[in-house]
Amino acid sequence: MRLELGVALRAEPQLRALPGLLQTVELVPLPQDLLEARVAREVAANPMLRRGRQATCASCGSRRVEGRCPRCSGPAGRVPEPATDPFESLAVLARCEVDPADRDAVQVVVDHLTGRGLLDADPARIAADHRLPLARVEAAIRAVRAVGPPGIARRTVGELLADQARRLVADGEAPGWIVDLVRDHLPAIAEGDARTAAGRLGVPVDDVAAAFELVRSRLRPLAAHDSGPGPTRAPAADVLVYQDAAGLSVEVPDSRSFGLRVAPVPAAVRADPGAVAWLEAHRREAAALMRQIDARAAVLQHVAACAVERQADFLARGPAGHVRLTRTEVAAELGLHPSTVSRAVAGKTMRRPDGRVVPLEILFGSGVAIRDLVRRLSGDGPLSDAQLCSALASHGHVVARRTVAKYRAQLGIPAAGGRVRS
Repeated sequence: MRLELGVALRAEPQLRALPGLLQTVELVPLPQDLLEARVAREVAANPMLRRGRQATCASCGSRRVEGRCPRCSGPAGRVPEPATDPFESLAVLARCEVDPADRDAVQVVVDHLTGRGLLDADPARIAADHRLPLARVEAAIRAVRAVGPPGIARRTVGELLADQARRLVADGEAPGWIVDLVRDHLPAIAEGDARTAAGRLGVPVDDVAAAFELVRSRLRPLAAHDSGPGPTRAPAADVLVYQDAAGLSVEVPDSRSFGLRVAPVPAAVRADPGAVAWLEAHRREAAALMRQIDARAAVLQHVAACAVERQADFLARGPAGHVRLTRTEVAAELGLHPSTVSRAVAGKTMRRPDGRVVPLEILFGSGVAIRDLVRRLSGDGPLSDAQLCSALASHGHVVARRTVAKYRAQLGIPAAGGRVRS
């Protein structure tokens, strides 16, 4: 089940008009892995329930039945051969992110990746060598970086590591200055010279030493996938969000995505009233399960589409684009009970356009943008929690000082007394 975001509000009457919808949402609270297990049990136990050969596309995460991927197969219905190059799946996925005219440039860019995932030439040289407009090559590089691992398609190891560090910062696992550390002070890291790096960054030595350990354990001087030969399977997710030429779209697996159908009754069996009666009970159970899966998909589809539409800037720009959004607001917009929205969101995951699988609840609340702003404000110099409160208020975020202290601690930013102005 797929929904273009512009359709979300127009589809609201459909939710209101489905009789008994909210009475058939037994499966709404189930996350994807438990739903998979439930379907497998039902198929094994019910002789009237059939399931086609079904899998998750390793490239884009879409459900596919009988080997056909609805997103990657293209107009001729071709499915890419299993990859023998670690970047082959990357090319397939990146081609989904660009205009059709730029897809050839994507393959050119991927062909210029070294084993570390670095570009072996600058964009202008690639464009000249292949007689392509520079703008097309740059668009292809942006697509590869959007869907690939952090650091992919950079020119130097320093830039590659800086991208990996930015991912840690965006996920709230490292302070913002760690990007400067890996980009500008690699020799100090290699020598374990925390004191020199601390003096240049204006950060306490103990904090830099802890960052050294984080760099050694979490960052790698290559952007290649670890999967070896063959594509990396996309993690299963409850909600799939894609970016294409038409904008953002949301997809949630329904009964068709699972390949489910009610089996036909052979003519010889239909001649036996007892067998027909026995199979009829199983047929009703099979049809009921499919309706419940479709009801779950309908509710989750509209909840996710509404939230994604509100958080489009967050998905495009990162934490700075996150806006405050509550489950109650989404429930009111869709005409659902707040508890239904809460059950639809709880424990679910979302596959972002860049391929990362994150909790769906990341689209809700207000802390994401505030934490990012605390990180950026603290990067300008040491501020007390009270000063951070005032600065946040000037940006429209009124929060308590203890909340600021909590966010600062989560970001690994020491208190003002322990920070040195650079």
